Amino acid sequence: MLSKQVSILKIYNSQILLFLNFSVFTGLLVYSGYGLKKKMLLLTFFIAFVLGFLLFKYLKKIIKFQFLLAIVGFIFLIPILLKYTSYNNDWQKQPDAIEAVKLKNRPNIYVIQPDGYVGLSEIGGDNYRKENKIFNSFLLENNFKLYPNYRSNYYSTLSSNSSMFMMKHHYYNRRAEVGSELLFARDVIISDNSVLSILKKNKYSTSLILENSYLLTSRPKMGFDFSNIDYNNLPVVSRGFEFKKDVLKDLQSALKKNKEGPHFYFIERILPGHITTQKSSSGGKQLERSKYMERLDEANIWLTETVNLINKNDTNALIIIVADHGGFVGYDYSGQSHEKPKSRDNTFSMFSSLLAIKWPEHTDIIDKDIKSSVNLFRTIFSVLSEDKSLLINAQSNASYLTVNEGAQLGIYEVIDEDNNAVFKPFITD
Repeated sequence: MLSKQVSILKIYNSQILLFLNFSVFTGLLVYSGYGLKKKMLLLTFFIAFVLGFLLFKYLKKIIKFQFLLAIVGFIFLIPILLKYTSYNNDWQKQPDAIEAVKLKNRPNIYVIQPDGYVGLSEIGGDNYRKENKIFNSFLLENNFKLYPNYRSNYYSTLSSNSSMFMMKHHYYNRRAEVGSELLFARDVIISDNSVLSILKKNKYSTSLILENSYLLTSRPKMGFDFSNIDYNNLPVVSRGFEFKKDVLKDLQSALKKNKEGPHFYFIERILPGHITTQKSSSGGKQLERSKYMERLDEANIWLTETVNLINKNDTNALIIIVADHGGFVGYDYSGQSHEKPKSRDNTFSMFSSLLAIKWPEHTDIIDKDIKSSVNLFRTIFSVLSEDKSLLINAQSNASYLTVNEGAQLGIYEVIDEDNNAVFKPFITD
């Protein structure tokens, strides 16, 4: 080794080895979590250099400890690997030939998703107490049809959107795991699903315009023709909130570029979002409500600007404003949602979601069945294909939640087909 051949390096052989050890070990952790942040990496190397001279006498013990960490990590990895290898995707199979449907009408389709925007039936209720007249009037003046009782079938972004884009229930893939998301949900949403399949077979180009990389953190294969976020800009390990894209600006650029249609756009912002997740960061239900209302006002501004931009560039578009779930206002923090529901209002605060659709002119609207997210696109395609038979295989509109407090750990139906708050075991572990 070079450190043994050069005299000064030979003297500090242990210090150099420990410095290299710490540099690689902590450097990889920093890079995986934050990407190539030069200042953070330089700070890491400086700390590693200092520790190398302070702790060099314990080099062998430190290496043994790192091996012990690796063994413990591998033990905890085994059940995770087993879970992934036993994954069953049968839930994605359609009960009919809807993926072969031919759309007689092919307007440009804009799906605008304000994360956590509660539905119209709940926004004026006891939990939210919000008059939203200005925004509602804007929607009506721009020929939107409002769906006040619309809701999601699942409580989170990944679980709700995967069901919405697949037009099927996954029932959390029959795994009652609190704090865990549906396996491979991002692959379903981003890579391959029934909605994208139908659109591509009907010659649509597809664009994904996101505010941040939350839907992309596992780096699913890109199934959209265009994405405003490049995987090369993501850290190796990411929570999805390292940066914010200007969604309105990116949509404007896409509209200028995409002249000949038909086009499909999925546009998402984490706004207004739901209340804080952890008890430790909660200011209590009243403060959380106040913060949510501020973000909701911001969401109204963004949605208004987005609709105006689309209308300016596309006079006969199909515009779908659809939230992924509710805002959880009424709880102190969203983690409380896994307790056995104690009130009807809190249950609907999780699932009630904004839905407003501007249908193209002269459209024969067959939309009485849009009650929940799982049937949204099935109804959209029924309208665009002028084929009412597609609604025969509409899914149940029930909503499901994993509960582990106040009841046996399991998946429970908490809102039934008829929009009643219930508590029925679906599957238990």
